Amino acid sequence: MHESVAEFVERMALTLEAEGLPRIAGRLFGFLLVHPDAYSLDELADQLQVSKASISTNARQLEEHRILERISAPGDRRDYYRMAPDAWEGMLRAAQQKWNTMRVLLTAGAAALPDEMEVARARLIEAEQFHLLLLDGVEGMIGRWSRRQAGRGAEGAEGLEQPRYDASPAGA
Repeated sequence: MHESVAEFVERMALTLEAEGLPRIAGRLFGFLLVHPDAYSLDELADQLQVSKASISTNARQLEEHRILERISAPGDRRDYYRMAPDAWEGMLRAAQQKWNTMRVLLTAGAAALPDEMEVARARLIEAEQFHLLLLDGVEGMIGRWSRRQAGRGAEGAEGLEQPRYDASPAGA
């Protein structure tokens, strides 16, 4: 693996680890983000120098987040992993699903509380309203992302807007 790719993969691992994902999941995400092909568990384990079981566990977790997809090849019993073609929308949809599950729980909890628990009910309703705000916001983001992707067409990466932030490493 090229040195700059290895460095990117490791930095992604540390970044996602700080967000609560296992470091190996971050390494797997970083590797597949810069490699367009699909890789078998054996190939990924070899490239990332970790066990096949660790790759399998972390690939499943990233699949649940809708970041990776598992595919197969005709005549080959192995599973292959690659970035999901709609990974960014998938991430938003996964978050949307979690926030809606929480909203439903909060709504039911508030409705089930006894009358004398007014303060607790108000807190649950406030939390439910916050989750409604998140759901409304993510729906707008998904719409904007879809429109941006549709506008890109076959242009590829050249059609992407350049970042408007300092891309230098934190602390550099």
